[in-house]
Amino acid sequence: MYKVLVANRDEYDTKGIEWLLKSSMNAWQVESAQNESGLIKKLETFQPDLLIFELDLINEESYDSFLKTTQIIGPDLIALTMEATFSQAKRAIDMGVSDLILKPISADILLKSARKIHRRNQMISRTAEQNFSKKAEKDFNYQDLFIEESDSAQPLVSIGIKSKNPLELPELFKFLESYTFQKAVHYFILSDMILIIAEKSDVAWKEESLRFMRDWQETSAEQIAISIYTGKEDSGTVRSHYLANRKLMEVTFYRGFNQIIEDSSLPKWLSIDPFLTPEEQSRWIDFLNQSDLEALKSWFYEEFLTLADPYPEPGLIRIRLTSILAQIRRHMKTFRLADGDMEKEYLRLFQTILYSPLIYQVINEMISFISYIFETIRSDKKLKLELTDRVLFFIETNYWDPKVTLERAAEYADRNPNYISSMLAKKCGKSFRELLNETRIRQSAKLLIESEISIKEIASVCGFRNQQYFNKVFSKIKGMPPNQFRKIMHKTSV
Repeated sequence: MYKVLVANRDEYDTKGIEWLLKSSMNAWQVESAQNESGLIKKLETFQPDLLIFELDLINEESYDSFLKTTQIIGPDLIALTMEATFSQAKRAIDMGVSDLILKPISADILLKSARKIHRRNQMISRTAEQNFSKKAEKDFNYQDLFIEESDSAQPLVSIGIKSKNPLELPELFKFLESYTFQKAVHYFILSDMILIIAEKSDVAWKEESLRFMRDWQETSAEQIAISIYTGKEDSGTVRSHYLANRKLMEVTFYRGFNQIIEDSSLPKWLSIDPFLTPEEQSRWIDFLNQSDLEALKSWFYEEFLTLADPYPEPGLIRIRLTSILAQIRRHMKTFRLADGDMEKEYLRLFQTILYSPLIYQVINEMISFISYIFETIRSDKKLKLELTDRVLFFIETNYWDPKVTLERAAEYADRNPNYISSMLAKKCGKSFRELLNETRIRQSAKLLIESEISIKEIASVCGFRNQQYFNKVFSKIKGMPPNQFRKIMHKTSV
């Protein structure tokens, strides 16, 4: 029986998911937990095949215990979250979830994800049974992929075959089963690739792989990539070959499919900071505020589509892209676009960033989505923002410019400066200069906490002409000079 565990702090949500699964999948056994301690205990006693859990249910104290337990028991994971942010995406990636679903939960999306994982597991079980007799001769089995046994090391060569669309793997496996290589091989079908293990011999495996790829292309339009790992030593375990092929296949994120990847190109990932720098955030504010699609395209191309070996680790690139998506989200909220069809497209793009197999597909979809936003704003810009909001938006997106004035804000809002001044006093109880300085100080305080750049540089990037004036305004608003503020906040965070 297929066992599913639901873990959510909200009892109403938990009961709703339980009812949905039980009513839709009668043969499934579904149980629940409502806190982290209950979740760990339930994992150990119930040992589910699938865990559907709220991401924020796992705090820092229980994270290690949760990770260790899931690694031992090995359920597939579907995470739920209210926040479409890069930090939540990173947590989900680190935990190894199969899917990340945003709340409020769509019954169709949840069921589709759970059924897909269930079908995949059934397929793996069937193929494991079908090929058991083949593997038994050499004592190869699925356990060898996940448990390192040094005494089982032997001269091996391994081949990974990955389909651009994982749903095509069953067809690819059928084709592979009827295919004849020069040497007897053993197959492992996994969730996103097929692993082939063979004893080392004088077979030219690159030529064999090229022949297989050509034959496959004659029967299917589905793109595949093939990795070949012979190892640095004379012997190796099945697990070492599995991990090496998985790492080789990650390069397809940058290079694409329809190619052979050999172990000579085993990637050594380049270390990068995945988050936007303050300067990059300012550039993005400019891009979005000015609806400069061409500048955005150039930035994307230079930043992501000219990468070469050594590549950044793909997970870091995905986090960097969600950091950009956060800037886009802020722009959407400014123009009150975070609902309806626009919200659906945003959530779809978030999933694309997390799971798309190719970087250029992600970039193309991001550019298309931004273009859609620009067109929507352009078609109805005056109605999207009230007068006060337009002025505040102007301040938020131009605070970094030392030349910002009330006159420029009035020109942007298409009103008289005196009228703007009077309107701000009435609606906000503050002058234009006070609102501008508050925005600048809020941004500078963020930089003082989150970065190590000098106070002089912070003053400059936040729109102040000199550090002395910055110190004066900061002290007036925060009650202390910026250097003291930084020290206190750093001590607090420690």
